[in-house]
Amino acid sequence: MQTQTQQTGELLGEIRGKTVSRSIKDITPLGVTLELNNEGKFAGGKYVANHIETVSVFQNLDGSLQWETKGLDTTTEGDTVVISARGTGKATGPATIWGEGEAVYMTQSPRLAWLNTTKARLEVTANNQTGEFEIKVYSR
Repeated sequence: MQTQTQQTGELLGEIRGKTVSRSIKDITPLGVTLELNNEGKFAGGKYVANHIETVSVFQNLDGSLQWETKGLDTTTEGDTVVISARGTGKATGPATIWGEGEAVYMTQSPRLAWLNTTKARLEVTANNQTGEFEIKVYSR
């Protein structure tokens, strides 16, 4: 799947980080809703920023999942980028998850104004045991 994702656009950067808190929001006969708070760093050729996000995940009993994220990137120059993303995924092992999705951006920064018209494709890998995650961000 990675080759297919890379064909959809240029690699804008990667987010590497860690889950700092987890909450169980709901339990139903169909699955569990979780909320994760993550912190990390966005690094790439276009900009570098500290990254925080809140992820709402609905994990089905079969291991598949749907997720929605609200994120905030802050550059060392003081620029702020707001991110909204959603997607799907699945468990790939006892503690590992793979996902994919799409994101849109909003910023008031003149330097990063190009993000306002950028739609991104995301590829997510995560380890629930260590809390570490990596998100590859591709332009669409």
